[in-house]
Amino acid sequence: MKNLKAIGALLVLAVSIVSCSNNDFDQTQDPKAIADVFVRCTKIGNDTVYAPVLYTYSNFNMKEVDVNGPTDSNIDEALSQFGTKMVFRSVPKDNDFTKDDVANGIYQFDIIAEDLKTYTISDKLLDKRIDPVTITDFQYDDLQHTIELEWDNVKDRDVYVVKIHDKKDGELIYISDRMKSTSYTIRNNENPKNWSDFKKVEGATYVVGVYAYQFEARTAISGYDVNCESVDYRDIKW
Repeated sequence: MKNLKAIGALLVLAVSIVSCSNNDFDQTQDPKAIADVFVRCTKIGNDTVYAPVLYTYSNFNMKEVDVNGPTDSNIDEALSQFGTKMVFRSVPKDNDFTKDDVANGIYQFDIIAEDLKTYTISDKLLDKRIDPVTITDFQYDDLQHTIELEWDNVKDRDVYVVKIHDKKDGELIYISDRMKSTSYTIRNNENPKNWSDFKKVEGATYVVGVYAYQFEARTAISGYDVNCESVDYRDIKW
């Protein structure tokens, strides 16, 4: 994991997914873009619910990104810029989740660059899914800002990651390294490479998430090869 304070095209590969590598972009001046569609699953009450997550990353400034899913997906959506013009995304709100799974198949991403050149890329959503993560123990020391977490093992997951955001899918405050274990402790300002330069405010509420990721293939190492993400959240008051 590169230092989260670095500025560049790969920033959101680190902060929004799992990992990054400077070899993915920036070694060439040729325009390059990557699409990723994956399923987020979670629990609402006793129900397992699903929603699509859509990302586009590039090494050039984008102006617009539109996504069309398979016919039975009913997805025809304009993505929104996220931080930099090199990242556009669509992430689900609570009312976007349903008990119906997301349609598998090819998702087409049509890009208009800032210089008005157009590009079309695609990603295939596979039929593999994992169960939602369930946090089983959550301890927060609001004086030392230490967080201790345990969660149930998720079958067929590839890795776990723990994150803190200022709100769900908001600005990243902390991201762990990838792990296989089902317990983790966050200590304030320990392991500086895992903390962003976000200015934490005493008394503010932040969101802690435990994420399980299933990649498109077990050999995948990049943060944009996700096929399914499951997550459980807890709020903390800093």
